[in-house]
Amino acid sequence: MKKKIYLYLCGGLGNQLFQYAAAKNIAIKNNAELILDISTGFLSDFRDFWRFSLNKKNLKKTRYKKFIFIFILFKLLRKIFKTKKIFFKFFSNDLIDEMHENKFNNKINNFNIRKNLYLLRYFQSEKYFNENKKKIILELFPENTNNKNFLNIQNKIIKTNSVSIGVRLHETMPKHINYKVGGVTSLDFYKKAIKKIILDLRKPEFFIFSTKKNNIEKLLSEARELKKYPVHIITKEEGYESSAYENLHLMSFCKNHIISNSTFYWWAAYFSRFRYKNQKIICSGNFPNKDTCFNDWKLK
Repeated sequence: MKKKIYLYLCGGLGNQLFQYAAAKNIAIKNNAELILDISTGFLSDFRDFWRFSLNKKNLKKTRYKKFIFIFILFKLLRKIFKTKKIFFKFFSNDLIDEMHENKFNNKINNFNIRKNLYLLRYFQSEKYFNENKKKIILELFPENTNNKNFLNIQNKIIKTNSVSIGVRLHETMPKHINYKVGGVTSLDFYKKAIKKIILDLRKPEFFIFSTKKNNIEKLLSEARELKKYPVHIITKEEGYESSAYENLHLMSFCKNHIISNSTFYWWAAYFSRFRYKNQKIICSGNFPNKDTCFNDWKLK
């Protein structure tokens, strides 16, 4: 009987990409079948209302289930007993919950499946899929769009020395728990990163991405350097309302990046590395996982 991996999906597209990539890597290494739970992790999301966002037609040899009872039972038991364990065994099944990890755990990456493996949480590091990176990226790479607004701005991004600025304020998350995502990236980070980009690049053109236009008003008013260069705002208020994948696809065409602690923006910058060489990518260092941001992306 073939071994099986069951993946609990949750969060937005950026998180789901990390979750899938890690699970797929373990599946390849163990010659196991990958099954995605596309409903359980979104049932209780009454704050962000995230839903399954991965592109089904691109995911190779993957099955889907709407509910997996073991995940519901495990989350309930974990809440009752408040354990910080990562690895659990029950009969011939194994379960890995990465919730309390703040860095890459090689034991997860090299886990040998006995029969069935159940995976939960985020796995926010390239190290979790680096061994089979090329194969996995082919499945996850965003496809082209037919959206005219996006195609017009995409042409401008390609023709210029484009710099994306990804601003995420985690505005739907209550302040007392935003430490769970590493907190909100400070305005000071963006200002320092913009100054560095201007020193390093010739004739940069800035493309600012955010969920809402008012998220970037303070940045536009206080980052004086931006006033000296062309700036384009990519928000739904400016006519760029679309699917998450279309936004990701557009942002991945930018040649250089300044990104906050958002897994969505991380993937945009990451995908762009497969399009261009000699990039400048500056990443906020306050991801909850210490191994999310590459050393050469960190602001120095």
